[in-house]
Amino acid sequence: MSLADLKRKAAAKKHKKLDVDDFIEDAAAYAKGQSVISQNKITGSDIKKPRHRNYKNATFTLSPSNIEQLNELAEHTGFAKSRILRLLIEKLADGSDIEINALLESLEKKNKP
Repeated sequence: MSLADLKRKAAAKKHKKLDVDDFIEDAAAYAKGQSVISQNKITGSDIKKPRHRNYKNATFTLSPSNIEQLNELAEHTGFAKSRILRLLIEKLADGSDIEINALLESLEKKNKP
């Protein structure tokens, strides 16, 4: 290591100064799921468009066999696990009562020893 390696290099990134109000506005936008950088301090190409998410995180419990089946299904289809669950929920929600009852009966028969 030489003395040249110890020199301070010019900062690669200069932080933009934000006032308190801009910081609070950005924090509120972030809490709403939008990824916004203070737009009144940044020029056109630096502005990130707000990203609206239509999803919320959910926590639920699955048995180890269900997790294994979901993992296999995700590998087989190439879909994300959350997408598979959303598709199944939509299918059940859009199905008729007869279809839903038939599915539930087949699942109960499969799970009985």
